[in-house]
Amino acid sequence: MPISIDELFSIPLIYRIDLSSDGRTLLYSSNASGVTHLYISQTKHGSKPKQITHGNDPVMFGFLSPSGNQVLYLKDKDGNALHHLLLTPKDGKKTRQITKNPRRTSGACWDPSGKEIARSFTTQKSCGIEVFNVETGENNVLVEQENPLFDANYSHDGKWIACTEYGGGKDPKNMQVTVLKRNNPKDVIHFKIKEGSREANPSWSPDGKRLAFFTDSKGKNQVVIQDFRGSDRHFLPLKKGEEAVDWQRPCWSAKSDAVYYAVSKHSRTCLYEHSTNGERTSLPFPDGTILFFKVSKDGKTIVALHSSLSSPHCIYLHKVGSKTVRPLTSRKYKVNLAKLAKPRSVWYESSDGLKIHAWYLPAGNGPLPRPAVIWPHGGPTSQVYDAWPAYLQSISQSGFAILAPNFRGSTGYGTEFRNMNLCDLGGGDLEDVVAGAKWLAKQRDIDKSKIAVFGHSYGGYMTLIALTKRPDVFAAGVALMPITDWLETYELEDADFHKTDQELFGGPPEKKRELYRDRSPINFISSIRVPVLIKAGRNDPACPIQPIEKFVKKLEEMKHPHEFVVAEKEGHMSGRVDSLKKDVTTGVNYLKKALNIE
Repeated sequence: MPISIDELFSIPLIYRIDLSSDGRTLLYSSNASGVTHLYISQTKHGSKPKQITHGNDPVMFGFLSPSGNQVLYLKDKDGNALHHLLLTPKDGKKTRQITKNPRRTSGACWDPSGKEIARSFTTQKSCGIEVFNVETGENNVLVEQENPLFDANYSHDGKWIACTEYGGGKDPKNMQVTVLKRNNPKDVIHFKIKEGSREANPSWSPDGKRLAFFTDSKGKNQVVIQDFRGSDRHFLPLKKGEEAVDWQRPCWSAKSDAVYYAVSKHSRTCLYEHSTNGERTSLPFPDGTILFFKVSKDGKTIVALHSSLSSPHCIYLHKVGSKTVRPLTSRKYKVNLAKLAKPRSVWYESSDGLKIHAWYLPAGNGPLPRPAVIWPHGGPTSQVYDAWPAYLQSISQSGFAILAPNFRGSTGYGTEFRNMNLCDLGGGDLEDVVAGAKWLAKQRDIDKSKIAVFGHSYGGYMTLIALTKRPDVFAAGVALMPITDWLETYELEDADFHKTDQELFGGPPEKKRELYRDRSPINFISSIRVPVLIKAGRNDPACPIQPIEKFVKKLEEMKHPHEFVVAEKEGHMSGRVDSLKKDVTTGVNYLKKALNIE
């Protein structure tokens, strides 16, 4: 018997982690209760976690205070991404809200004294950094501007705040590290290596003399060590095929003589300790993907969230200097993981000869030949890692083979590859997905007449642009939270999303209107030939529901076979297990019906 979708989603997911300065207290978010909430645990062996947030609204992000006695967390309402900041002691009692107005918040951090909190926020027209006095409740906006500011990080003396600024030049791709003085925000230092490069996620050395951040200025993402008060900088070298993972900032050793960061190669990662004098050491975490990690202030303890395509999320602890790691969260499941499909790392050629890397999961059951699904990832500036995919394994166990391609525009394969879809969304990347379907059709165990496309967010967009612009390729589609009309979506988005769209399209709609129009599925809906299921979140700020509803209305007018699901109390991503299960179950059942699979 295959593993059921219910059984697979009974395995808890872990989303984010934090570690106290002394390395003794672990904070993480998990959906173990059915709704994502924060849990706190000691890092000693046998410690049992305690849930410290509650309610029907998920809590994804939490941050331990410097003392480790308080927890800051973000909370929105029904997935609307308008966050309040709340504080609670680590026992979860006496929670208090410290914000007056909810705002979309991309990050928050404590100052070293534990008396102040800063958050990066976005409104419809502006972005900025806001600070809150924990003791008095006073708050004020330090800076407000058009360009988004995120990844805010106080210096160890609290006098400076380093962050990533999206923009800051003529090239829409620009990201730069911006450092502003806390008590005089107009006193600003910018670190920009060259026009069009991306410098991001700065981290202060404990001695306050240097910053470590990511840059792609040499053709692939790597860590650079930058003198704060000088011009000297040192790039930490990588081997062929490697790229530094930039979804979290680098971490420093206690003596400022080494930096910790994750490196990706062919969508698997390793965590390294890289001495500033050049020596690099791999840390002994299992094969797969390090999703997040934290280093204690004394430099003695590292915790890392790890998973792979065949092993669920687990937090591991590593004592620096040792050669082992040990799990801090349970690896006991009510599921026989040996039944899971074994993933394969594959490469195939796109229509123009470009080599595309992908993960392939064979169908877990069913008669031969079997139906298949192409799974285009979200982002688009992201990738499918060798990381636990409850979605993908559920589809596999339901009898579908899956190919998850890292099409052009994905991270992890160098700057040139990542930038290939700029000003070409739904162009070359769509051809990569189509080539993936052709690769599937050549596999002996695949029924080439029953290949569908199934995706979320940008993957949902890829689903619809594939069905409307390449209508003869796929037999059915499932689009969760898709973009249907880039022009209307831009009008409804906030300032941060505007900047992202301007990078993707090479400018705002007033300068690139024809390109926005040409890459919008709604303008080619008359070409659609196969059944499609579409889901939208009523409160989704990233893929607003209004243009999706117009797309569906056109399907109705055409009397085209489709289903439309609206999640009334959801945004772009759900932190509720029932919703995640429903997405997969509904999608799989729809494909079985559309493809006449018993």
